[in-house]
Amino acid sequence: MKRVVLCVDDFGLNLEVNQAVLNLVDAGVVSATSCMSQGPAWREGATHLKGERRGRLDVGLHLNLTETFEAAPDAALPLRAVIGRAVVHALNPQWLKRAVCSQLDAFEAEWGEAPDYVDGHQHVHQLPQVRELLLAELSRRYGAQPRRPWLRLTRARRGPGGVGLKQWVIEALGARSFERMARQAGFTLNGALLGVYGFDADAQAYRRRLQHWLAQAHAGDVLMMHPACPAAFGEPLTAQPRPGLEDPIAEARRIEYSVLKEQGASLLTQAGVQAARLERAPVS
Repeated sequence: MKRVVLCVDDFGLNLEVNQAVLNLVDAGVVSATSCMSQGPAWREGATHLKGERRGRLDVGLHLNLTETFEAAPDAALPLRAVIGRAVVHALNPQWLKRAVCSQLDAFEAEWGEAPDYVDGHQHVHQLPQVRELLLAELSRRYGAQPRRPWLRLTRARRGPGGVGLKQWVIEALGARSFERMARQAGFTLNGALLGVYGFDADAQAYRRRLQHWLAQAHAGDVLMMHPACPAAFGEPLTAQPRPGLEDPIAEARRIEYSVLKEQGASLLTQAGVQAARLERAPVS
């Protein structure tokens, strides 16, 4: 069986995402979740990731620079602005440091320990200027620990079908430099990133994509997912999201959840894939 990290992003964004993670972990279909530690549903949701689920789940920080939350000390920026300023090293260093440190602080305060890994909402963690500050802060906080957090690499898995435009753009925005710098600093990374698409598939098309990604995956890869569970599918949690917080991919999230909940386990078995945590090398 290929041991692949099946990861749901955006835990803490709202109740539906949280419930999807819990249900899919229990079903053996998810082995990691990336958490928005300033999201409106993070604090309540974190308690449900502990206990028996904890041993089967990598729980990471999903670094956010583009979504505005009430708990954040500074306003976020649109993604285009973050990318545009980062590539010319024009992000405000104080703003960036506050964002990184406050989110790590909020994660540690609720979780009680370091994140198992760190990645970025909309892959901002790999951008110029962001990656330098993030790697320095992670080294400062966790450099002496026996196992540091692993980091998400956005490098594509090359196959007969080539690499789609969106995946190519994501990788081109910093994967190579991020990988080099992270390895030099002694961090473990995943193999490749799967699961990139335009959030434009119906259930049948998403199932085909999932089959393709699972067949393409190698051990140690990350398959990124964004499901959300409608309240009718399970008991909602008690935290309430901030009024007016819109989710532009809400429909895609529900489609992903329906496929993963109903067919995920069988698709993993057919592909010879086991949902697994990433094995981190001890710091030498």
